[in-house]
Amino acid sequence: MKTPQYKYLPALALGILSMAATSQALVTNNPTLPPDGVYLTPDQVHSMYTNGALTIVLQALQHLPFASQSSRHGVPGTNNEVEDFPSSITGEVSVNGGPFVPAGGTGPVQTLVVNRLASVTGTFDTEMLQMSIAGNSPFGPFMIRESPTLPSLGQTTIADIGGGLYQIDSFFDVFTELSIDGGQTWMPDTVGPAHVVLVPEPTSLSLLGIGLVSLAGFIRRRR
Repeated sequence: MKTPQYKYLPALALGILSMAATSQALVTNNPTLPPDGVYLTPDQVHSMYTNGALTIVLQALQHLPFASQSSRHGVPGTNNEVEDFPSSITGEVSVNGGPFVPAGGTGPVQTLVVNRLASVTGTFDTEMLQMSIAGNSPFGPFMIRESPTLPSLGQTTIADIGGGLYQIDSFFDVFTELSIDGGQTWMPDTVGPAHVVLVPEPTSLSLLGIGLVSLAGFIRRRR
């Protein structure tokens, strides 16, 4: 006798929710960049910084651009666009193998979008030119910056899907450095670059997850 397929729906619902956190595209009525979404890391361990006997691990990163506060300008002699905007980062940090605890910070970010002024839609090469995040954790203050020597490259695709809506897919591979002494010394990420992908804001993902899990529970009750 075959096992009813709906037996696996609860696990399937949770699996879809997990995939949504790393692969669901952003749909919006605003094609300007930066997109009004969140960049998440699909890997559990996002970054690792070491200095002698000290090891600091950052995971579960959420990088939120404040798109409504952004400004942009063209690069003279090109169709390239530079975007400046504040952003926030939240995640979990562990020191020397200890438990992970919440941490977060804010700061300015600057990105370059190649050939952006030539078209509203299309696939655009991107680069994070600068990022400077200052924050606090239970272990003390910290600073994270985009590497001043290694290029943090990415790509953004904007597609017109009709009805005044656009689908935006985007990722960055970001090389970062960490300082815990106010910027006097910097530790490069030994895992990097950190791969982050664009998803809708967490509220949308939470609603999706609630709907999927509720559907699975309903089918179990029907059994």
